[in-house]
Amino acid sequence: KHSSARNAFHAHSERSALSVLSALSTLRRLVAAMDGSVRELDVLCARLDRLAESLTSAKPLGAQHEEQIASEAVQVIQRIGESIAWAYGQRQQPGLGEAFAQPFVDRRLRDRLKALLADARGMRRDVHSRVAAQVLQTIHILLQATPADSTLFCNLTAGWYLNDVAATRLDFRDNEDLLPLWMTVVKDIATMLNKENLMLFFDPSSPTPFPIFTEAVRFYHHPVSQALSLEIFFKLQDEDVWTEPIFQLVLQESGSFFTHVCCLLREFWLMSDVSFRAGNKRDLRSALYIQNDILMYINDVFACDIPRLSEVLQEKLLRVAIAPVLLRSAVLQRPSAGSRGWSEGQVDVLSPVLAFYLLHDLLATLRSSAVFEAVAALLLRSELPEDALRLVAASPPRTPSQYFVIQASWGGTAQPGPFDQGDVASPDEVLYAMPALPLVAALRAHGRGSFAGACTRNWSLDALEEWLRSLDHSTERAGLAPLLLASCARLLMALREGGEVLDVAVAERVGSALSQALSIHHQLQWSTLAVAFRTLQELAAAADVPVGRARHVLVPPLRERVLNPLATELLHMLRRYGGDVQEAWVREFQEQWAQRQSSLWELPTQMRQRELLEQNATPELPGAVEGRTKCIRVLLGAWRFSAALPSAEGGSPQSSLGGLEAEAARRAMPGLGDEEGDESSRYQPGVPVYIGKINRVRCLARGLRGGTEEEALYLLPMKATLVLVRPDDLKPFWAVPVVSETLRSMHFKFGAENAPALANIAPHATHAEERTLSLEVPAPRSPALSSGPGLGGGGGVDRLAHTLGGPASALAGGVAAAGAGHDRMAMSVPGVPMLSQVAGVPLLASTLSLVFSDERRHRVACKILAQARQAVYLSLLDGLGAFLSEVA
Repeated sequence: KHSSARNAFHAHSERSALSVLSALSTLRRLVAAMDGSVRELDVLCARLDRLAESLTSAKPLGAQHEEQIASEAVQVIQRIGESIAWAYGQRQQPGLGEAFAQPFVDRRLRDRLKALLADARGMRRDVHSRVAAQVLQTIHILLQATPADSTLFCNLTAGWYLNDVAATRLDFRDNEDLLPLWMTVVKDIATMLNKENLMLFFDPSSPTPFPIFTEAVRFYHHPVSQALSLEIFFKLQDEDVWTEPIFQLVLQESGSFFTHVCCLLREFWLMSDVSFRAGNKRDLRSALYIQNDILMYINDVFACDIPRLSEVLQEKLLRVAIAPVLLRSAVLQRPSAGSRGWSEGQVDVLSPVLAFYLLHDLLATLRSSAVFEAVAALLLRSELPEDALRLVAASPPRTPSQYFVIQASWGGTAQPGPFDQGDVASPDEVLYAMPALPLVAALRAHGRGSFAGACTRNWSLDALEEWLRSLDHSTERAGLAPLLLASCARLLMALREGGEVLDVAVAERVGSALSQALSIHHQLQWSTLAVAFRTLQELAAAADVPVGRARHVLVPPLRERVLNPLATELLHMLRRYGGDVQEAWVREFQEQWAQRQSSLWELPTQMRQRELLEQNATPELPGAVEGRTKCIRVLLGAWRFSAALPSAEGGSPQSSLGGLEAEAARRAMPGLGDEEGDESSRYQPGVPVYIGKINRVRCLARGLRGGTEEEALYLLPMKATLVLVRPDDLKPFWAVPVVSETLRSMHFKFGAENAPALANIAPHATHAEERTLSLEVPAPRSPALSSGPGLGGGGGVDRLAHTLGGPASALAGGVAAAGAGHDRMAMSVPGVPMLSQVAGVPLLASTLSLVFSDERRHRVACKILAQARQAVYLSLLDGLGAFLSEVA
């Protein structure tokens, strides 16, 4: 035993010794390999040192020799960068990266790379472009791969080295990848900035103290340049930095940068106009998306919430783009411009449709209240400072010459265009400088009455009023009408949110123009009328100071142009016809009355506006109405708007939306008696109620719960509602309502698809199949009718059961059983749910069939429902006539 144990012990010791020796041997090989790799890297670094010396020295080189040296240098730089990055990535060998970086640091290769980038000797342009691209790529790799506490990282960030790299002027024309590489390196540097090290990248003794910003923003067109500028703006949000020289430098350079951005924005506006006039939808869509991207960038700058920076941007945006391009295009091309000798082929203005689209897109995208207030003031004040109005009248300021010089440096081909007809003698510095009194400050002082300069009549308001009064079918077909109205609504919103009270004379002029647009409702689509109502809402909210002024200003023209004529016309038509036509009138009126008018008056989305512009037409909204129904909707909208406005005697300031909702909830529909409310509150579905010994008619209700169930119920005689109950099993003389719906909203069907007159609703039936009464219930409130799979589209229902040839087992399609002489196959219809219009949105209707066991019950039930509905109908008809007479 002892001998076996000693043998096992010695065998284990031998294996352990062998494994230690194997590990030591592997370690020696790794060390030798690392030493060999470091030596190889040192050889590469030495080779690069000699190659860089040859390329940067004053000694002349032949073209072929220079090409060979440059090609080898590119390969060596790439291998060095990749080797060091790989070494720092070996986390299991912490010292490997430092060992690989040491030859790079010892031989001061960072200076060689900078010298190759600067190219003081002057290599051939294509050769230097390839070398510079590899140098930038290697610097980018090293900045990304090296830890912040490493020797190499400290070597790269010491002594303004990265500033020198960012400040190097390169020729980007021969290599399309060179500019993105340079921008990427500068962005890498910008991401290193923070509050603590910000001043380490600012060298006041250099001609370019902060090239990370000043050089990058020269390439205003590049998305990386915009992202990089935002990166720096966010680092400057601390108020403690606002007094530092670095902030003053950024503020000064932002004047030229923002000028270039606004010139680029209006350049894409011009591209959009050219494509729009030519009917090129693809290019139009592309230009519109790009200009919106620029607006989003401008919005991000405003979101940095640096007041002095925002002041510069909003001034440039107003003076370079909005006032002289958008507003001028809309104002100068007013409908009467042709009679004033205005040339339709004017090249420095946009088409009016596109101008109003771009204005609406700008107002919907930006979040700058100062810009909105200034634009609203330029269009909605009765008088303006002469300098402000001159911005709208004069040609746009020319594009700075430096704008085209910078474009040429990256191979751009932009040339002066239609917007460059201004003062060509003024130097670029004048275009970049801020005025002594910014436009926003001048307009605010004018609004407060403290402006000391000269003022004049605002003919921009005259042009806006003329545009509003010109709304008709032709402007709607061109897509102009909704764009104009939506822009006006957003301007009024901006005016109200800025706390400025609209002048009473301006409110009268705009309100009269909007009333005129509503008065020609028969020429306009509902999509246009809805935006007109929303604009009228915003006008009332902006003008109702003091309380009651909006009512005094807006109601008279609305009553004169819309309410009185429309009510008189509808009343005359109501008295002319009778019978089924009057019943249709009542049905349409109560459907429109039940709608929440304010929910129909939303401004169109930017996506819909873009589709409208691309189609060069005004598509109608889903659920829109025409004919008499549209007349009723316009009448009710105008009446509710007028009734909701507070009076001067009593009332408090309120938003138009809140006023409309309160008015709609407070006043019942004309002709509606108290019986409906009493019966609806007493007989609620699912709530047991005492009915005593009231007479009732037994029937079989089909079409419950989506058309899949039937149940024996009892019909109770009511004055204004249809009530079907089942007996309560727990209490005698009590019942549980299953269906409780108002009679005024129902459509009766008996024996034919179309509803007969009310007087003939109970004919004598001779067949058992005809003892069925079908009712269509729009938007039912009873769970037995409003829930279930049948409302989802009729899935799972047998189509052959939906015939007119006999009783159906599941009536989900709204087709009642009819006479026996019909072929089931020929009369089969798909189980499609029926629709009704509520609040402008198609809602599913439910069909209920009541089957009676004998003719007597059938006749009694028809008589009960016919008499009750006839009384409700006559009351509603009298109420409708009284309402129209009151309004007229």
